[in-house]
Amino acid sequence: MRTYTIDQLEEADIAAINARLLDMGLQAGLEGIYWLPVPEKMLSPIQLEHREQCGPYCLALEVGASHVNMELLVRGLGRIRCDCVSFAEEGLRNYIIKYLEDMLTELKIAF
Repeated sequence: MRTYTIDQLEEADIAAINARLLDMGLQAGLEGIYWLPVPEKMLSPIQLEHREQCGPYCLALEVGASHVNMELLVRGLGRIRCDCVSFAEEGLRNYIIKYLEDMLTELKIAF
């Protein structure tokens, strides 16, 4: 699996991250797992074609005891298996990493 990880975070940092993600309504069905939405303009052609059946599209973010781990796999929440599920392309990878890093910066978390 391709992932982006930030580790060695403090307990207070993890609490702030969880609070922000909960406030944003991004929680998944499992504790510590959140869905980061993929902007429609960043979807691949097949994802755009499948968005009604397979969407919305997102990336999973796991918040652990001292780390955040973001999978770089674009998933459709409407279907588990489909040709439209794929790894994030370079533009989306750059966007979503910056999105996460900007959130940490706003929360004044050093990483």
